[in-house]
Amino acid sequence: MVTRSRRGFTVREEVLNVTLAGLLKKRGLLSIAESILAATGERGRKLPDITLADLWGVRIVIEGKNYTSPAAKRAVFNDAKKRVEEGISPICLAVLYPPELRELDADTDLAATIEDATLTVRVVSESSEGEWSETNVDGVVEILHRSYELLVNEDVVASSVSSLGVAIESASANIAAVRAAPARLRKLLGIPEK
Repeated sequence: MVTRSRRGFTVREEVLNVTLAGLLKKRGLLSIAESILAATGERGRKLPDITLADLWGVRIVIEGKNYTSPAAKRAVFNDAKKRVEEGISPICLAVLYPPELRELDADTDLAATIEDATLTVRVVSESSEGEWSETNVDGVVEILHRSYELLVNEDVVASSVSSLGVAIESASANIAAVRAAPARLRKLLGIPEK
C-alpha cells in the first residue's frame, strides 16, 4: 500500500519487498514475496518477507525493513535469526532499505529506484550471524550465491543429512522392535511374505 504524505507518497516495506522479489526473479532467482510458510514441527504460520524458493534446492529467506532507526536494524536482524532458528531457512538475508525509499514522488519508477539504491544487508546462517555491509540489488544476488556456497562448504547440509540418517535408523529400530510390525508393513506395502 502506498499512502499520500506531504512530500510525496509513503511506501510501505511490503511494497519494497515485492519489488525486490521481482528484481531478484528478473536476475534468475525464483522468489515469492510475502508468502506464508510453516516451520517444521510448528503449528503456527510464519510470514517471511521474501522466499527464494529455489537456490539450487535450498530455501533462502530475505527479511526486509525500512532503515528508520537503530531499532529497525536490530529488529530485522532478530527476524532473520528467528527464521534460521525456527528452521524456516538455513540462510536468511536481513535487508535494510535506505530512508529515501520511504517517501517517493508519484511518478517514481520504484524498481529502478531500488536498483540504484544502496541496501544494508547481513547474512545469517546456521553457523554464522554475519556482519552488516552495503550493496545494491546485483550485490544481493552475489551475496546469496556466495552464502549458498558457504553453506555447502561448511557441511551444514551434510550435517543435516547425517542427523536425518540417525533419526531414520532410530525410527527403524523402534518399528523393528514391535513383533507385529514386519507383517503389518509387508501387508501395507503389498510385499509378499516370501
